[in-house]
Amino acid sequence: MTVPLFELPGFAPPGDASPAHGSSAPVGETAHEVTFLHTADWQLGMTRHYLDADAAHAYTAARHEAVERIGTLAAEVDAEFVVVSGDVFEDHRVSSKIVRRTLDALAGYGIPVYLLPGNHDPFDAAGIYRSRTFAQSCPDNVTVLSGAGVHRVRGGVELVAAPWSHKQPGADLVAAQVAGLPPADTIRIMVGHGGVDALTPGGDEALIGLSTLENAVNDGLLDYVALGDRHSVTSVGATGRVWYPGAHEVTNFDHIEQQPGHVLAVTLRRTGSSREVDVVPHRVGQWSFQTISADIAGRADIEALRTRLDDIPDKPRVVLRLRLVGSVSVTEGAVLDELLDECADRFASVTRPDGPDDLVVVADDADLDDLGVGGYVREAAEELFERTGCTDVDEARTARDALALLHRLTGRTR
Repeated sequence: MTVPLFELPGFAPPGDASPAHGSSAPVGETAHEVTFLHTADWQLGMTRHYLDADAAHAYTAARHEAVERIGTLAAEVDAEFVVVSGDVFEDHRVSSKIVRRTLDALAGYGIPVYLLPGNHDPFDAAGIYRSRTFAQSCPDNVTVLSGAGVHRVRGGVELVAAPWSHKQPGADLVAAQVAGLPPADTIRIMVGHGGVDALTPGGDEALIGLSTLENAVNDGLLDYVALGDRHSVTSVGATGRVWYPGAHEVTNFDHIEQQPGHVLAVTLRRTGSSREVDVVPHRVGQWSFQTISADIAGRADIEALRTRLDDIPDKPRVVLRLRLVGSVSVTEGAVLDELLDECADRFASVTRPDGPDDLVVVADDADLDDLGVGGYVREAAEELFERTGCTDVDEARTARDALALLHRLTGRTR
């Protein structure tokens, strides 16, 4: 079930108001209308190092299933075709299984599908699109936009392609295609890939110039710009006609990707100088990568974190990145470790930021009393406690870990 993003708080449809279907064109003017899906950045074959074997398998399957859901959505919105604006595949090394299964899914759409080579899958000599596997398996409804310039979809509808032929173009590929466009009484859709200068700081010559796009839109040379590369659904500029759809399934944590997992249903209408656009994002992704931050200063905070994690739905398709700050005793640290072990079983993955940990474990006298043991075990615990104050950081950490393990083995963490 797809969910229009504009039903969520904070989103409103861009562009002009839509006229009723079936309205007639003025005498002497030709009316054109088209609905299509705009998607990008599938990067099929992508892996994530923090996923174990089971989670990685489930994540890969989910990414393929999202491709299939795009075909279902195309039928629901009565799309004439689908445009994938670059990075269909992660790189040229993806397996033949991924290529064949992807092409089988696209064949099932039953409508034309246009694939633009991007920076991950450029149309170079070693590229996936020139491989024997792709050539043998490519269905008739799939077209690779390997040649720059205008491609006729049907009467009244054209695509203007700016494919990547290698990984370092060194120039604005989209601007090069816009520069040679003559006026025409047709719906024109620019299909490009890469960062836009208005969103990406720096002097990279390959950045796409937003002013070039907006001038072309305002002059009637382009009706819509279908971009890829940015993994969050994003409307760029002021025209309401320049869009990134975002990745079809999440690829990074929520502090980087705010709105992944969507596909854009785009309807364009053109009658002479009158032009209208409707863009509606639909969610097709099912996974989420969430960052959870918490200050931990004792058992109450640990239990609050437990409740917070318990409330997250669909845990097998959630990857957690925990940022924990504070100070706990060894006993409390053992309680926290048990909670994290439970989460590792319930969630797709639980990871912590690289680098020094901001959560400090400090041993105190109460840690020994909490053990409730005697004899040799007590003597071992006391020795570990002494070593927690060692000037050798690694030895002190090892002693704290061992003391925490002892708490867990004696069942004193609850």
